[in-house]
Amino acid sequence: MKDENKTKKQLISELIELRRRIAGFENGDEKRSQLKVSLDSDELFRDLMDYVPESIQGYTADGTVFYWNKASEQIYGYTAEEAIGKNLGDLIVPPDLKQAFQECLAIGKKISKSGEFFPASELLLLHKEGNLVPVYSIHTAVYRDGSEPLLFCIDVDLSAMKKAEGALQESEEKYRSLVESTEDSIYLVDSNYNYLFMNKKHIMRLGFSGNEYLGQEYSKSHNPEETALFSAKANQVFDSGESITHEYKSNKDGRYFLLTLSPIKKDDGKVKAVTVVSKDITDYKIIEEKLHTLSLTDELTGLYNRRGFFTLAEQFLKLSRRQKQGIFMLYADIDNLKEINDTFGHKEGDLALINTADILKRNYRESDIIARIGGDEFVVIPIGTAKDNIEIIISRFDKSIETYNSKSNREYNLSLSYGLAFYDPANPCSLDELLTQADKTMYEHKNHKKNS
Repeated sequence: MKDENKTKKQLISELIELRRRIAGFENGDEKRSQLKVSLDSDELFRDLMDYVPESIQGYTADGTVFYWNKASEQIYGYTAEEAIGKNLGDLIVPPDLKQAFQECLAIGKKISKSGEFFPASELLLLHKEGNLVPVYSIHTAVYRDGSEPLLFCIDVDLSAMKKAEGALQESEEKYRSLVESTEDSIYLVDSNYNYLFMNKKHIMRLGFSGNEYLGQEYSKSHNPEETALFSAKANQVFDSGESITHEYKSNKDGRYFLLTLSPIKKDDGKVKAVTVVSKDITDYKIIEEKLHTLSLTDELTGLYNRRGFFTLAEQFLKLSRRQKQGIFMLYADIDNLKEINDTFGHKEGDLALINTADILKRNYRESDIIARIGGDEFVVIPIGTAKDNIEIIISRFDKSIETYNSKSNREYNLSLSYGLAFYDPANPCSLDELLTQADKTMYEHKNHKKNS
């Protein structure tokens, strides 16, 4: 008997329970407005969601809100009690975006299966009092095997930046006062991309000491690739007379920025210069990446989960066919995990899983694919391993388990049964078929150990 996901941490259990309650209430008098999920048991989610200054909402595939952080209360006016259990589209989506929101929910189910993300966008969303709030919105879907995806939205409030842009056009004096007090980089360029102005933040970023930047071309402080990208965006503003926004990763230090390019016009309406407001969004990109990591990795062991394994392994099978080089798959199963759980408790069972993952990580290389794809099931694809040295790798794996048991002071020995399958690009098969082959040889090994 396999351990049927009994080792999931409390957070995932609560999210699954929430989805079950939303889909069909067991208690008929329970109201959606009373739905809550406690995230306090998971330090990662507390750090990511509850203590960041930007709005983060969590909602199910039908739009029902299950998480609403403190910043969301400040930006949109609704308390968590008012928001949880309601449809996100009814709370903050204006009429002109209703259809787009429904399409977003539909796309979320498809994207959650491919590991991609929704495109980030700048939107005007509704405050509780009816006014529109400008935000930069990042959406992602977290996939859970066997259940509908959980959707997360990170909204960066652009209200202050929008007010700053308006003030810049009204008055030179207000312009200088605002741009020197903001944490954003702000600068002006003419039609030849020569600098006309920089605030202190941007002067420091580019390493200038004073006004020596005046009249200097953008290309002098940026590489050709960055210069070409900036020129193309600036030309859009000069040609259209409209503001644009785009995300940009600096080659200088690898940080991410949200650039808003706005026109400065002459009396005749022609654009004479472009104002650039560059907001550092690196922290938000880190949050986005961590949310993505949660959807691909096993929470308990830190290995790839089933979805992460299939995503990577499919790519390696394609590479194997192109290069005409076969690859091995090792399928391992912990012996008697149920008995460990029943005898010593589930915490000990969790520890057996963690120790197994540690042995696999020590025994194989960082470039190898190592995953936990089930309760007590592990899969390894050793990249670049030839037929003549696979036995050496297996022998080393057995030795690692033997060494662990010899040093362990636990009341049981850790034991794994394993099987091998070989992917031959000359006779290709699907990943599921390869898993079936490896699983079959694993059970042959398990039965052999029982009978010996």
